[in-house]
Parts: sequence; C-alpha cells; structure tokens
Amino acid sequence: MALMGPNGSGKSTLGKMIKGLLSPSSGQVFIGGQALKPGEISPRVGYIFSNPENQIVSSVVEEDVAFGLENMGLDPSAMAFRVRESLRLVKMEEYRHHSPHLLSAGQQQKVVLAGILAMESEVLVLDEPTSMLDLKDRKEILDLFQKIQGPGEKTLLLITHSFEEALRAQDLLYLDQGRVSFYGPVEDFLSRDRLPDSSLGELPPLFRLIQGLRSLGHPIPSEVRSPEGLKKTLLEIKTSESRIQNPE
Repeated sequence: MALMGPNGSGKSTLGKMIKGLLSPSSGQVFIGGQALKPGEISPRVGYIFSNPENQIVSSVVEEDVAFGLENMGLDPSAMAFRVRESLRLVKMEEYRHHSPHLLSAGQQQKVVLAGILAMESEVLVLDEPTSMLDLKDRKEILDLFQKIQGPGEKTLLLITHSFEEALRAQDLLYLDQGRVSFYGPVEDFLSRDRLPDSSLGELPPLFRLIQGLRSLGHPIPSEVRSPEGLKKTLLEIKTSESRIQNPE
C-alpha cells in the first residue's frame, strides 16, 4: 500500500505509530490482531527511514545485518544463515565484509533492508526510502520491495510523494491533515478531476499515456502499471485485432 499526502499530513507519524516508535494519544494500533501496548516497539514491524546512514550501527556489513538478531538472542548458526540469506536476497553478498559507510546510498539502503529481512518482519514501513537515491538505485530498491512482497507474504506500507512509485502499490491511502481522505485503487485517485494538493506533482507520464489510450478505445486493464506491462498488453491487443481481421 502507498501512503501519500502533503507535508505535515501525518504520514511519518502514522508509520512510526505502526512500528511503536510513537504511541497514539487516543485509540490503539493493532498488528496482526494484537494491540500494541504504550511504549511497545513491535518486533513484527520493520521500519526503513529515508536516510540509511541513520540506521547503520556497525562498521562491517554482515555485522550490521546481524545486529537485530543478536538482540533477539538467536543461535549463532541460525543467525549466520539468516544474514547470508538476507544479503543474497538484496544481492549484497559480495559486500558482506565491506564497511557500509563506504557504500553508495542505494547499497546502504539494501544493507538496512537485509537487516530487517533477517529479523523476518511481517510488516515493512518504508518512509520515503528512495528520496536520497539516484534513478538507478531507486528502481533497484523499488523492484526489491515488489520481489520481497511476493504473493502477499508481507505487508509493505510505502510512504511516498511520488505518484510513479504509488502506481506500484495495490492500493493508496491518502492523508490530509491527519485524516484519511481517500482509500482505494491508485487509478481511482488519479482519475479525479482535481487532485487535493498540486505540490505532489504531475501525474506520471505512463499513467497519462494509458489514460489517453483508453480514451481512444483501447482496453488497457487497470493492473497495467509499468512500461513493460503496457507493451505486452498492446502487443496482445494488436495480435487479437489481427486475428479478427484475418481469421483462418
């Protein structure tokens, strides 16, 4: 799920309450049906900040990934396996003996992500995790998030200002002054005549192209949200139309 809204709307506050870094002044937070106690930091929730440097605590990559596991008192052999597997998932195995402080911002974010994966967190709160990355690293990290979520095995909450990033999510939650003003498919939100905050930027070029194709009568499914997916769909439409025009 993507979480969007103007500055000061409460996005990061909500994310931190889900983790337990902040306690609500009223109401309760439930993770998997269990209520968080005041001051309790949920081990079931992993939190990634925009600046990975703020979450790196060790001078060696594999030690940084293992930090949370050591606090859990995990068996050394099990800990070594989790560290190795999580680094493999984020394609950082070859850097396991490197200093994380000498890595690029994108690589550092992968190290932070590996640490959270090693702890087997069920929920990941991603607080603008690409805001300090270049375009290449940004795409790699977003692709990783989608790979990690897989067939619904984990819940990912992506806090973002980018509609392009939000299009990768299944649903969008839009906050305005601390209240939910929209919840549903991203396409429904972007189809509004007027967006609630112009500071969020223009609609993604891909979405404008899809909307234009639909207005011309091309049946582009709502699940198409990438250039590759659009290309595949258009080829399928072209093949189908060709068969209708030239039946065997």
